[in-house]
Amino acid sequence: MEHTIQARGIRKEIYPSTLRLGGANPEGDEIGFTNYYMELSGGPYFAICGEFHYARYPHDQWETEIRKMKMSGINVIPTYIFWNHHEEEEGRFDWDGDRDLRAFVEQCGRNGMYVILRIGPFCHGEVRNGGLPDWLFGRAFDVRSNDEGYLRYVKRLYDEIGRQAAGLMFKDGGPVIGIQLENEFNASAALWELTAKQGDEYLSGGSGGEAHILRLKAMAAEAGLIAPIYSITGWGNAPVPTDEVLPLYGGYAYTPWTITAQQREQQPTGEYLFTRYHDNAAQARDFNPPYPKESYPFACCEMGGGMQTWYLDRFQVEPESVAAMSLVKIASGCNFIGYYMFHGGTNPVGRTGYLNESSTPRITYDFQAPIGEFGQIRSSNHLLRPLHYFLQRFGGRLAPMATRLPDGADSLVPEDTESLRYALRTDGRSGFLFVNNYQDHAEMAEQADIRLAVELEEETIRFPRGKSWSIRRNASFFVPLHMDLDGLDLISASAQPVTELESNCVRTYFFLMPKGIDGEFVLDGASIVSIEAEAGQAERDPDGAYRVTVPHETSGMIRIQRAEGAEVRIYAMEAGEAAMLWEMEHEGERRILFSAEAMIPAEGGLAWLGGGRSEASFREYVPARDDEPKWFPAKENRAASAERQGWFMTYTAAAPDAAIALEVKRIHDHKLVVVLPTDALDEVDDVILRISYTGNVGYAFSGGQLIHDNFYNGAPWEIGLSRFRNRLPDGELVLETTPLRDGPAVFAPDAEMAERQSEGKAVAKFHSVTAEPVRRLEWQRATR
Repeated sequence: MEHTIQARGIRKEIYPSTLRLGGANPEGDEIGFTNYYMELSGGPYFAICGEFHYARYPHDQWETEIRKMKMSGINVIPTYIFWNHHEEEEGRFDWDGDRDLRAFVEQCGRNGMYVILRIGPFCHGEVRNGGLPDWLFGRAFDVRSNDEGYLRYVKRLYDEIGRQAAGLMFKDGGPVIGIQLENEFNASAALWELTAKQGDEYLSGGSGGEAHILRLKAMAAEAGLIAPIYSITGWGNAPVPTDEVLPLYGGYAYTPWTITAQQREQQPTGEYLFTRYHDNAAQARDFNPPYPKESYPFACCEMGGGMQTWYLDRFQVEPESVAAMSLVKIASGCNFIGYYMFHGGTNPVGRTGYLNESSTPRITYDFQAPIGEFGQIRSSNHLLRPLHYFLQRFGGRLAPMATRLPDGADSLVPEDTESLRYALRTDGRSGFLFVNNYQDHAEMAEQADIRLAVELEEETIRFPRGKSWSIRRNASFFVPLHMDLDGLDLISASAQPVTELESNCVRTYFFLMPKGIDGEFVLDGASIVSIEAEAGQAERDPDGAYRVTVPHETSGMIRIQRAEGAEVRIYAMEAGEAAMLWEMEHEGERRILFSAEAMIPAEGGLAWLGGGRSEASFREYVPARDDEPKWFPAKENRAASAERQGWFMTYTAAAPDAAIALEVKRIHDHKLVVVLPTDALDEVDDVILRISYTGNVGYAFSGGQLIHDNFYNGAPWEIGLSRFRNRLPDGELVLETTPLRDGPAVFAPDAEMAERQSEGKAVAKFHSVTAEPVRRLEWQRATR
């Protein structure tokens, strides 16, 4: 079946923004805005923001995790400054260790990452009282208001933050490009944790409107927190002072706060329907800002990178939900994306008790994020990296393009699982066609025998020319039309562009073939002398275009020789191989690496971080076939090899031997004692304990103190042990779980309590406990 989208006469009106934002640094880099996108030094800049909370992670591991985020394609790190993490007791500020804001921002800067400080004073973030200290209550003023008594305390907080971040603002040459004021003002509150009854007593959602936001902005500037971007969260009737702040948006596939006695199961959200966010004439579902949609960029700060399980709602985040949301937001006109969370963390235990919100676990804040609480690289990360690399390389081309939807798209509803969902971003001649077949909390139908036609000014481009598409359930991808490949016109492709690399006068473009869809590349033949397709076939169509088809089950190189002698290459990647791609800059050069395990920059080279493997292995794309091996293990006693395999050099070395034999003592089915060997953490970066159990809540104790917990959702419970090495002097860990009933879930009669209970036999049992070491092997680059 052929579906058509009409794109004639598409012209996006782009003009300098009226936002009174922007600024320059001493190097001459300048941040500004049009009405549609952010600019850096006069050109479009696609911000890819990944939330990471420094106070929820050990400070001695920050740099490794920041580098993982950079390798994941993140270029901006937003972070909350939780007031009650720093001033838990009135007048006693703590900025040391894991709370050392300055050290964290400096490390971000050293690793080439921009920073957005989310300074509150109210943050939420599933922190007790939304981050407001307990001692702030019971005062003769209202919090989150224009009451002078409250604002005096806020000014004191901002002044403290200003002192910690002094000299780190963008204008000073530092990495801080943004300041977020408050959070979810007028939209949300947090549980008042002083109450004994969960779920029905909340703090104020805020008062004072635009005047309050302007007052906070002025106080931030007075404290030295001066940045090119001042932002607020824009949803939920937020006050948006005209031209003073950039409103930011988001969306979540998993919304545990919607679970009530009346609504026992979450309903599908509208987050996976293409929308025209930047179109004044569009009815953009729940996006109705108090300003013309086309006057400010549509930007996001809280797209669900996952979600923390809540006591009343247990779920496993589908990795596809994260990638599909990014794709839908971008197709819908978003040129500034932000994930909450991109990196999970662990709530610190304070001097006055647990600092979490009581609807969530006491300690864990893993969030099922693309990078986990203990640095685990998750499946969602592998799906996101190719998209992020595309945005970094080609986001400047995409940003000015308008969104176009097919007829009827505005009327689709989330429950419609049969209709094909697609959208276009285009400048009228070239563009990118987006397809999404994912919907949260519903099962989409597979789409068979699909063809798409894009009607441009002077032609109609059809996808594909050859074998029709079969689009799998949960798939989301985009394909290009008239994409310029170093002067060569790629008319269309049934593959998603990822990145490019120029080396030895050859430019290579990397494309991802979605599962089940052969990679078809249609190239203007005017300047082509010859085409060589290693894993596919090339043919000449009647219109003179070359059509190259690569089977989706295998990867292959396409070499294109042009009349002027320059060679262009296209490497079509099978989806599994594309998920292993890592892009890294080393000594001023970008390198394309492939590894099933994490790869990060290290002093003098790179580091491979792997678990459960007897050898470390990765591949590097080497454009010149006669190049010699360049990487070797930093420790020369490692048995290593380098082997040329086509266009790649494969490097292999023996990983440190770190088999771990656990001693497990069963006290009861629901209670175990796990004893680690005394040297278990000596030669490894970490040891990940994987616990299979059935229960309600899992608890891990050391020396009688709770060090970790888990709301059971059917997935293995993971604990990284390296951060607890000083808490495990005898290697002993006690695990315990409370019972889960195996019957259907029911709700208590008291609807206000919305307490979920179960009927049936109580189950509380540990099934198995295993330990997997995380090994680190560093490689250096040969200089000879």
